[in-house]
Amino acid sequence: MMRIAFPLVAALLCLAACVPLRSIKYLVPDLGDSAKFENVVIQKSERPFYFKNNYPNDVYTPLKKHIDSTIRYTKTNVFLVIKNDSIIYQYLSEGNSLAAKQPSFSMAKAFVGTLVGIAVDRGQIKSTNELVIRYLPELAKNDERFKRLTIQHVLDMRSGFDFTERSLNPFSKIVRSYYGADLKKMVGKLKMKNEPGKVFEYQSINTQVLAFILEKATGKKIEVLMQESLWKPLGAESEALWSLDDKHHVKAFCCINATALDFAKLGRLYLNGGNWEGKQILSKNWVEVTTHPDSLTKKRYKNQFWATRDFKFFKDSVSAVISLEKEGLDYPIERNVDGRYFYAKKVYDFKAQGMFHQSIYVNPQNKVIIVRLGGRQKRVNFHSFVQQVGRSVK
Repeated sequence: MMRIAFPLVAALLCLAACVPLRSIKYLVPDLGDSAKFENVVIQKSERPFYFKNNYPNDVYTPLKKHIDSTIRYTKTNVFLVIKNDSIIYQYLSEGNSLAAKQPSFSMAKAFVGTLVGIAVDRGQIKSTNELVIRYLPELAKNDERFKRLTIQHVLDMRSGFDFTERSLNPFSKIVRSYYGADLKKMVGKLKMKNEPGKVFEYQSINTQVLAFILEKATGKKIEVLMQESLWKPLGAESEALWSLDDKHHVKAFCCINATALDFAKLGRLYLNGGNWEGKQILSKNWVEVTTHPDSLTKKRYKNQFWATRDFKFFKDSVSAVISLEKEGLDYPIERNVDGRYFYAKKVYDFKAQGMFHQSIYVNPQNKVIIVRLGGRQKRVNFHSFVQQVGRSVK
């Protein structure tokens, strides 16, 4: 009888705990994932910062009508528009409140990138041009190209790692990393497929590498750094939850669960050049390097933030070159699938973004922050809609 029972018990335990089986059970990430994982608590601030509530406001009635009609039936949980520290538009789905925690998904990457900037400001990391193997020497044996991999390459998703980001295979690295595999072990086994700095490829494992570098450089866990260097200093009104893998490493590439208002405060920090109520939390230089329109427009991605891109299309490459010269720009020309040529125009807005169109959008010219949080849907392209709203608010 024991011979039969033991395999059955073992199988049930594996079903509950094994990463591939867990990924099959849940199949696709969703907004309730924080309840599926262990989490570490990021404590709120003793001195919370509150945005002013200026909603509803008759001046922005046309904006309200436009957003209301667009986001209806889009599985949006929260949509906030903040201008000059005042909430001028607010949407909450039925059953939601501004106090409800929402998942960040990959918006978390921008927080980790910011923590790297703070570590550089403090001299804990001397420069982003330092080699990764200075902090993670165990990687040197995996591939000789690690001898040329810098922290900046990792920040900009130009590491060259052999890592596939998109996969529904429950045994793939990206799925295993999300559903609890030992991230320290996974990073320790990383190999390369490209020369560092040559190819942009969005890979979540880059952010996990940054987290382990931060822990080595500062001697503190990433969740402690988050609490001490960002969450509390930014006046967080509520606790945040950050999900852990099965070995209790923070999943730094994703999985911060917090309120929309507290997410918006990262946008406010960058909007104000790294200054928070008179205190320079992040150097102005780091903000300028991260958000400079030339860097963002050319590379699409800088220090874990995304550019918001506008495009100019042309029937041939010669016309594109002439237009670039007239604008005084030196941006790459690409070819569209329909045969047209295009380049990204110079833009000043930027964002942290995550799966299902989660977004912390910042428009420095209009002094606007937009936070959109919600579920998977196909009705509206929120990447373009959010930037359209942000550019229209004067």
